[in-house]
Amino acid sequence: MAKLKVCIFGAGEIGSALAMALAANEDFAVQVIDRSEEALDRLRAMNIQATLKTFGHSDELQGLLSGQDAAVAAVPDGAVNAIAEAAARARVHYLDFSCARPETRAILAPLSEHRAVFNGCGVSPGMIGNVACGLLDAFSPVTDLTIRVGAIPRYPTNRLGYGQIWNVDGLIDEYTRPSAAIRDGKAVSVSPLEEYGQLSIDGVTYEEFVTSGGVEDLSIFSESAPRNVTFKTIRYPGHLDYMRFLLDDLGLRHRRDMLRSLLYNGLPVIEDDVLLLVVTARGYRGRQPTERTICHRFSPNRTLGPFNALTSVATGYAATLLSMLQGGEIPAQGLIAHHRIDTGTLLSRDFLRPLLSA
Repeated sequence: MAKLKVCIFGAGEIGSALAMALAANEDFAVQVIDRSEEALDRLRAMNIQATLKTFGHSDELQGLLSGQDAAVAAVPDGAVNAIAEAAARARVHYLDFSCARPETRAILAPLSEHRAVFNGCGVSPGMIGNVACGLLDAFSPVTDLTIRVGAIPRYPTNRLGYGQIWNVDGLIDEYTRPSAAIRDGKAVSVSPLEEYGQLSIDGVTYEEFVTSGGVEDLSIFSESAPRNVTFKTIRYPGHLDYMRFLLDDLGLRHRRDMLRSLLYNGLPVIEDDVLLLVVTARGYRGRQPTERTICHRFSPNRTLGPFNALTSVATGYAATLLSMLQGGEIPAQGLIAHHRIDTGTLLSRDFLRPLLSA
């Protein structure tokens, strides 16, 4: 079988982790593109078997896809459309890690008639939507669906119980922007940092509260039609009070530059994290209320690379989808509904199985 030639745009944490995962598999030939030579030098230091290239202008993107089979946009949201446009012109498969905006969908719609298009293939959006849909299929009818994601330090050492596990700007967005939700069957927006609760997993107590960005595309739940859907973040107890102090009492909600500097310079970088995906469905069997919860726990695996659990699972999910595309298990054209793929099948594959905690 011929190798799938994958061109990854972006040599940050996500792009580098995906490149390392794919390059270690004989089914892929990997090329990584980035504007920064310094970013590519970090990849060279990892001895990844991949072709590394820089570019200076977006007009070069289509040419860089010549001879490639798939384009991956491992870039900030603002740069996604440029990669999507290049993939559409080059007529190659396309994958990104962002919730597709209307303008991105419009760019990719013609491409999907000829090639496979994957949107939102990280953890949230991505893996968590797959887990939630799997639970809905197995537990129906459902009235209330609560979706939780927590990337937290394995060993918390400060009052926030947190550190730099992913992009600080993304974290601020998560805490300050409205969250997509469903209430009484209707799509709505709810305020972040609300609906506080506690949950216990294997004897450890955590807190949960609403945040944004986890599952923006609520249409993936349309078949099961739950009356209420809520997305929450998991943190160690006390985290929410300290964040409200920073955002509201000190007014840093309106001083993003100062908040970013404070978090970036004050929080330690966390390499040994734990990723929790916890989904609860509630419904009725006749008049009897019923409830089912699924919990998946992931940890870093240093044999796979120097990346934390959040990064590893995001890229492991994307790599699994590309592997299934390469093996003919996923159609080679169309908008791929990866949230409908069996979760157990995904977790049994080589890119994700080593990350599951016992």
